[in-house]
Amino acid sequence: MEHKPPVPDASGLKHDSMVDVVEKGGRLYINVELPGVSAGEIDVRISEGLLNLCTERESIDAVLSSNAADQRFGDVIGGSKEISDCLRSMLEAATTDANVLLCGETGTGKELFARAVHKNSSRSQGNFVAVDCTVLPESIVGSLLFGHEKGSFTGADKTCEGLIRQAHRGTLFLDEVGELSPTLQKSFLRVLQEHRFRPIGNHTEVESDFRLVAATNRDLLQSVAHSQFRHDLLYRLQACLIDLPPLRNRTDDIKPLAIYHLDRLCQRHGFCSKQMTPEFIQTLVHYPWPGNVRELINSLEQALFMAQQETTLFPKHLPQHIRIQVAKSALKSHQTSNRSRPTPAERGLPCLQDFRSGVFCLAEKQYLASLVHHTGQNVSQACQLSGLSRSRLYSLLKKHRISLH
Repeated sequence: MEHKPPVPDASGLKHDSMVDVVEKGGRLYINVELPGVSAGEIDVRISEGLLNLCTERESIDAVLSSNAADQRFGDVIGGSKEISDCLRSMLEAATTDANVLLCGETGTGKELFARAVHKNSSRSQGNFVAVDCTVLPESIVGSLLFGHEKGSFTGADKTCEGLIRQAHRGTLFLDEVGELSPTLQKSFLRVLQEHRFRPIGNHTEVESDFRLVAATNRDLLQSVAHSQFRHDLLYRLQACLIDLPPLRNRTDDIKPLAIYHLDRLCQRHGFCSKQMTPEFIQTLVHYPWPGNVRELINSLEQALFMAQQETTLFPKHLPQHIRIQVAKSALKSHQTSNRSRPTPAERGLPCLQDFRSGVFCLAEKQYLASLVHHTGQNVSQACQLSGLSRSRLYSLLKKHRISLH
């Protein structure tokens, strides 16, 4: 009987091939066994693989260096190191199918990053299903997520496909996942493990091959410590963890963000394109933006309507509370700066009164010394020339230790 060689799989390696990575002396070595393949061919295949890895990283860096708002990133704008690091992590996460947890304050763009992960993944042709966990009504949350059969409860007049099933072969985005109730956390943990669930009123389980991206503005580790969030669910959520920085920590991005969103707002509301004065931009930069990018966009929209047909935006067009807070911060900074300045005494200078006294005393001493020298130590002549009485002249000469002999 003729012997047939092992059939290669999709990776190109035969089924009885062996590839192993070992560490020796702090370096990594690849052991490869390919029956019937020469060592030279093995070297070529490994080299090609490493080249592909390098090319992929270079392409990621090239995309980031372009720093353009395109279909990869949507409305994620900025070239600061903080946002570039997040974009790099997002692109790397998109190449896998691992769960992603996005952490950050409200308004930092967590949903934008979630959509970017979906857009750059192999599931981009599938649905992106967003679920806001803060508004899930407890009474019908099971029906919304898992779906239900017709007649399974009062009001179920037709079969409904749940949100989890709608994300089949796509991405399921759980926004503010920290708000899930303990009961729902337990139910969803099983779905995340098995990717199977039973709709309400159905006797069989349904499959959903979804990729999970979750987001939170909470410290979930602290929630776990307070028994408000399941630790086993957290471990599954954060296979890839991306921390989004607040806007106050990426002030270099404020100007490009303002330009981009102002142009979009002008187009949306039918205004002509508007310019921003340097003072307007500086006001934006010095405001702490507790509501982050979302607050920035809302403030630009208010400024746009305040300016109406004016072609240039000034600080006066911004909401009053922003201008007041920036002014207070500037005043506080000025006062702190003044308090931090050394006093004249601390700088080695006397106060004005002491300075005046010192200058007068020195001038008086020099005058008396010149007077004695000019009159040849003749007291009568010195008194006549200076207008001093004899007793006053003797008193001043004693004070300055000037001798007549």
